[in-house]
Amino acid sequence: MRQIFAHLKSGTLLRCYKVILLGSVLLVSGTVIPSDWNPSISSYRRPEVHLPQHPWIALTFDDGPHPVMTEKLLAVLQQEHVPGTFFVVGKMVERYPQIAREIVRQGNEIANHTFSHTRLTALNDKAVLGELNQTQAVIRRLTGCETVLFRPPGGDYNRETVRVASHAGYHMVLWSILTNDIHGGSQKRIYRRIMKGAEDGGIVLMHSGMENSIDVLPRVIASLRQKGFHFVTVSTLMGLSSAQDVLPKPPEAPLPPAPQPVPPTLRQRLVYKTALHALL
Repeated sequence: MRQIFAHLKSGTLLRCYKVILLGSVLLVSGTVIPSDWNPSISSYRRPEVHLPQHPWIALTFDDGPHPVMTEKLLAVLQQEHVPGTFFVVGKMVERYPQIAREIVRQGNEIANHTFSHTRLTALNDKAVLGELNQTQAVIRRLTGCETVLFRPPGGDYNRETVRVASHAGYHMVLWSILTNDIHGGSQKRIYRRIMKGAEDGGIVLMHSGMENSIDVLPRVIASLRQKGFHFVTVSTLMGLSSAQDVLPKPPEAPLPPAPQPVPPTLRQRLVYKTALHALL
């Protein structure tokens, strides 16, 4: 009898291991997707550009441009030889065009954060396009740059917002690391959140007018470099532009040996690689 129970127990364990193994394979392959995720997603692909095979990460800064604070942020990025992606508000670009031009002149990426920083889900289709198109026109007129990237204020979007923007040729960008600096997070908390969430293909959300984020940024950059991260713009990360246009100067200290490329996690694909074309 004892032998029979032992046999049944081993068989049950074997079946349990098989189920766990199958679930793991499906999860890694992206087959298992939460049913309430909206919009649909597609698998993440590293663009074919000539960059070191270190993990990639993008630093992004919302709102602004702001006098003094954005200029201070630009000085940090320039000193560290790191490109940033600035999601700017159209009316602020009109107010401070010289700062917007400086963002571009220093090799950073400039992108769309609507014209008046309003909730897109509260607008009809025409108003959504008006917010995005007006900002795009201001960026083009005052900096000479074209951009198809946009981030909805507060990350507030719905299926209709994404559909309308996608049909107009825009690509929505969210984030994988939320610093919450806009709510008064301390330097210690901002640093901890970034380092805890840092992974290959990550997108860090900060704000260009928050002093704590700017002050802790050199420490963040140094720590990420020690972990082997290479800083790129969002367009480079998504394969929408040539990385050769935004390659930062190499740091004085050599980077550690490059690890093997890490495939994207399911969370990465769900959070920031939104496949807008899947909704068409």
